[in-house]
Amino acid sequence: MNQTIGKQFPDFELPDQDGQPVKLSELVGKFPFILTFYRGYW
Repeated sequence: MNQTIGKQFPDFELPDQDGQPVKLSELVGKFPFILTFYRGYW
């Protein structure tokens, strides 16, 4: 597993809760932000 501590996370775009596209760079720095990824099935 390749982990780089302190490296900037790449900017990407995903839909928000309303289906509108939002870039990561538009969210970071505006308010406290936690990005979480889940692997598996719900």
